[in-house]
Amino acid sequence: MAITRLEADTRILIIGAGVVGAALADDLTQRGMSRVTVVDQGPLYRTGGSSSHAPGFAFQTTGSSVMSELARRTLDKLDGATVDGQWILKRVGGLELACDEERLSYLHRRHNLARSWGIPSRLVSAKECGELFPGLDTSTVLGGFHTPTDGVVKAVRAVEWQARRAIGNGATFYGHTEVTGFRVENGRITGVEVRATPPVPGNPSKGDKLPEGTQFLAADIVVVCAGLWGPGLGKLLGLELPMVPMEHCSSHTSPLPSLSGFSEEVEVDRPMVRHQATGSYFRQMGERLTWGTYEHRVIPVDQTEIASPTEFARTRVEPAIHALTWDDLTDGWDELRRLVPEANSCEPEDGYNGIFSFTPDGNPLLGEVPGIKGLWLGESVWLTQSAGVAGVLADWIVTGDPGIDTTTLDFRRFDQTHLTRSASIARASENYDEVYDISHPRKQSNQLRKFATTPFYGRQEALQAVFGTCQGGWERPLWYTSTTVTDIPTVQRDAWGTYGWAPNITAEARQAAARVGLVDRGAVKAFEVRGESVEKHLQEILSANIALPVDHSRGVFVTSTAGGIAADLTLVRTAHDTFLVIGSTPEDVWHLRQETPHSDGVIVSDVTSATTGLAIIGPGASAVLSSVSRGVLPKRGSTEAPLLDIGGVPVRVIAENETGLGGWTLYTSTEHGLHMWDLLVKTGAQHGLVPVGDEAFGALRITNGLPAFGIEYGPQDNPYEAALPQRNCPVGQGPRPGHRLLVRLTMQDQRHAIIPGAPVSKDGAVVGYVTSAAEDPVSGLFLAFAWVDPEAAAFGSNLEISHLTEKWPARIDRTPLSDA
Repeated sequence: MAITRLEADTRILIIGAGVVGAALADDLTQRGMSRVTVVDQGPLYRTGGSSSHAPGFAFQTTGSSVMSELARRTLDKLDGATVDGQWILKRVGGLELACDEERLSYLHRRHNLARSWGIPSRLVSAKECGELFPGLDTSTVLGGFHTPTDGVVKAVRAVEWQARRAIGNGATFYGHTEVTGFRVENGRITGVEVRATPPVPGNPSKGDKLPEGTQFLAADIVVVCAGLWGPGLGKLLGLELPMVPMEHCSSHTSPLPSLSGFSEEVEVDRPMVRHQATGSYFRQMGERLTWGTYEHRVIPVDQTEIASPTEFARTRVEPAIHALTWDDLTDGWDELRRLVPEANSCEPEDGYNGIFSFTPDGNPLLGEVPGIKGLWLGESVWLTQSAGVAGVLADWIVTGDPGIDTTTLDFRRFDQTHLTRSASIARASENYDEVYDISHPRKQSNQLRKFATTPFYGRQEALQAVFGTCQGGWERPLWYTSTTVTDIPTVQRDAWGTYGWAPNITAEARQAAARVGLVDRGAVKAFEVRGESVEKHLQEILSANIALPVDHSRGVFVTSTAGGIAADLTLVRTAHDTFLVIGSTPEDVWHLRQETPHSDGVIVSDVTSATTGLAIIGPGASAVLSSVSRGVLPKRGSTEAPLLDIGGVPVRVIAENETGLGGWTLYTSTEHGLHMWDLLVKTGAQHGLVPVGDEAFGALRITNGLPAFGIEYGPQDNPYEAALPQRNCPVGQGPRPGHRLLVRLTMQDQRHAIIPGAPVSKDGAVVGYVTSAAEDPVSGLFLAFAWVDPEAAAFGSNLEISHLTEKWPARIDRTPLSDA
């Protein structure tokens, strides 16, 4: 898909002049956009939103390479900038403390994540913690994690600096301008309805004044960067934005004698401190400490509980600040005084409950709103990632290429058919409650369990399945405790390696590989695309030639603007004018609904709820399925996808290609699903059929060298780089210079169980990171996919994978070139 640049005079209107809106205006004007307008209902540049009270902690290390990269870009942009001689960013560093062995182990994990993402870091002793932050009681501290390039950001200064630059490049900023509605014509945004809000005494606005009588601002593109007001604006459009403003308790100490003389201009010269085990954090703020905690009851905030502009003007209390609920902060106060004994001579003062937003997965909501062309989101973004997000949005809007993998950022990752305010609150509340908890990649949500189930759920419960959840809230069987476990030796592995793992997983994978396995595939996304010009429409969108005969299928990619893989789909032609499309994410439907020269008259329907599926895999699959089928089963690797009679049920049968074992995936109407399960289980009993959970399915995938979309590869990776050279690659396409390559690694010791995010090294230097890993059911050795530098990606190369405090040998056994 070619990059097309937006016309420079396109009218772009940004709602919200906080850290995201101001940064976006700056970045858009830096890219040559000449007609950028920013509106905010509050005064500029202390608007009363979350940016106005942000304490400025900016830590770069997260469990996500993308979120860490956005944080790095934010700090790099602000580094060295000043407003009227006042600093915006001080890279005083971050310091995380461990006071027990479990947390110390987690700090080793975080250090490895920092190494994977290229963030300078080191592990330090308790003595060094005390040296980095004088006055810290280290008597119970076992060690720390020091990140010297993290820093304190003055949010309001950051807003003003970026806004001034944008204005210097032609942007217009209107304070005291509230958006009251959106105008949409023929599926395209045309502008916003506005009204003036009253001035706030003592907080004069620095921007332009909205011309008197203005009630409408025309725009070709509108970007919602309204922070905690996002859900309310979403309602005006009939959208449920899965973000929830939360109250967060924080305060300051009265002056500490040891900090006497620190001016407000200097403010801070020592690291920000986090003690995640107690949910606590603090930093120096001149002669005082500012501190807070996440260890309190979750306090979601409804839009009706946020002060209106009129109330802001009357009370002068910023809408993003509520009165402190002291009882929620007492544990944090006790912890601060324990870690900094000098605080016992102080009093807490100037406390408040600040409001900022959480999403169910902790990531922002970005991208163009599906169904409304020209309407974009830049919502639920924290200060730490603000400028990085703005740069991504600016590139995305102007060129169509965000420049990074937005799979975990795109608003479309959430299925609007499953979104409700109650669901958003439940999941976002859990995210708030666990923000400082030890996070393992296999950790499962406890909220809204059984929210969505396949027809097979009751049978899986009877088989004592251990369940998890996947995207969309589907309840998924991870493994079955009823599976017989034999001849699987006990291997001593640490708690990180065994978290979310059971020998049943290996037993299921072995039995499926040796005999036959049954896999629940009912949580896939399914779409029907039909119309007289359907083939031409899909051909514009998809990477491969789709001139298929009826009852045939093939795997296809949607190519991203960057030349990567935006979606990985299975296409089945069910009639001359109809295709069944099997996908994996809610975003898939919006790829299929793209405008093309042939889209008129083409209807795309989401038939996920009406469709269910099972996969029957392994060498015994043919014997089982043949005995209950009327018709000829497709051969392995065949493109045939017939509609067969299986035990009286009409079933679409497609050759299975996700585990490498052979077999078929069977799609039918949801009402027939349970009958099909029972039939296959009964028939398969004499062939040794075993139910296979998602963990064993993933292990078989990795064992047979099959990367997965959204886990291994995405919009920034082309098929060659992702070790998919056999999958519909454009002629002449190959790895791009400097782009990492996806390889598979084999560990050399059965005790070495690794986890995603672990850094991969060669000769002591980090050259990549692990994306997924599982135990090989045959050898008992762990296998892993990893992105590594091309210079280190040669077949047979010996590398090292870091796990907590150790470095373990691994060998490349698959590369893009070896599989070509």
